[in-house]
Amino acid sequence: MTPEDYAKIFHEIKNYITCISSSLQLIEKTHPEVTDYPYWKDTISDVWALKKMVIEISSARLCSKLNTEMISLNSFFAELKNSYTALCGSKDFLCSFKTEPDLPELPIDSDRLKRAIFNLIKNSYEAMDGTGEITVSARSEADFVCIDVIDSGGGISPDYLEKIFTPFSTTKQNGTGLGLLITKQTVEAHGGHLTVDSRPHDGCTFSIYLPVQ
Repeated sequence: MTPEDYAKIFHEIKNYITCISSSLQLIEKTHPEVTDYPYWKDTISDVWALKKMVIEISSARLCSKLNTEMISLNSFFAELKNSYTALCGSKDFLCSFKTEPDLPELPIDSDRLKRAIFNLIKNSYEAMDGTGEITVSARSEADFVCIDVIDSGGGISPDYLEKIFTPFSTTKQNGTGLGLLITKQTVEAHGGHLTVDSRPHDGCTFSIYLPVQ
């Protein structure tokens, strides 16, 4: 099947889940006593988790279809700052952005790559419980521009590190384990690659390598 076929299928599944969710909300509004039922909250939570999973699987499946344009990383980082600010409202959390001078423009899908990096920032933010520092920096390395996302958390467990990009493998409660897979596939769709360096008790660095055209 083509990406368009998959998009239609996931769209229809999401529509059905939305209808189920709306019906459950209507039932609760009409019969508020239903919230006393032991499994009601779990049912609502499961429906929302299912919808989230479908959206993430859809993104993972379709991320190879890019809409690229030549963009400077300075302007790209400026857009990224606006996205992360909406998430990270903790006064004990700092995210800084740095770029080497004279980096070349890159052919990137700004929306997709922004979501990929934002996902890395979000993961670090949650791993540090909203307290700590993240640095997002861009540098030149051989025929690539490398974007490093460096956090000051406790690093990643060696047992989990080897399966970090495996679907549905996650340490988060209510997580799907698809976020890092989607990020990896987005980077690879750009012709690049994603690496991770975990420093136990110190932090973690995800490095996105994007080829210079």
